[in-house]
Amino acid sequence: MQKSYLTYFISLLFFVSNITLGDENAFEKNYQIQSPKGFHSFLENPDTKIMRGWEQKTDNIKMLENGYDLMGHSSFTGPNTSPNLALEHAKLIKSDMVLVYDRQINDSSRSTMIKKAREKARKANQVKEIGNLTEIEINDDDLVDKNVKYEINATYWVKLPKPTFGAHFIKLKSDEDPELINGVQVIAVIKGSPAEIAGILRNDSITSITEDFVNKPEDLISAIRKNKGKLIEVGYIRDGKKYKVNVKL
Repeated sequence: MQKSYLTYFISLLFFVSNITLGDENAFEKNYQIQSPKGFHSFLENPDTKIMRGWEQKTDNIKMLENGYDLMGHSSFTGPNTSPNLALEHAKLIKSDMVLVYDRQINDSSRSTMIKKAREKARKANQVKEIGNLTEIEINDDDLVDKNVKYEINATYWVKLPKPTFGAHFIKLKSDEDPELINGVQVIAVIKGSPAEIAGILRNDSITSITEDFVNKPEDLISAIRKNKGKLIEVGYIRDGKKYKVNVKL
């Protein structure tokens, strides 16, 4: 049995004290749509989930394999920002799932912040001499480096209905002569779909559906729609060899 998609992620409960909260939602401000206009959850009131992403390219494939499609993304650089704002925006656009990524892009020295906090405490007379010991009052705010910057990303996803075929694909390209390249490349196969059951794999190149040649994604989409509910013969190339397999749509 394949591992659940959830094993590839850490539940998003990453909590950082003194996270920046402002009136403006940076996730909303920096959101870019990557889907047709009006594309959102198929549920009237989706129970939007939030998780921390692991490695974005790998996560994207895993999401596609688990029956999700990408709505759009938010990307920006700035102070650490509450992931709750990403969830807030995800709910606003009716996303089923949002994955959040953050990466510190400059250095922060805790020892330097402690030294600065000591100097600040001395100036504020927050120092007590107890025998040979010196007690200095320092709170969490004193240890926050406000100059630390993060690269923050979020991807927003919609859970798709049960697929007719169950593969995501792109047009094959050639730098030498694009016209000589036929077929579309499979970039992800949805788990439990007719395509997966038939043995279609990621990186296979689909070249035909029954009697129809496939030269671009639109050809494959049209052939699948035309043959919905039927048994089709899929021609594809894997590792340079040609194969054919029957798929029940």
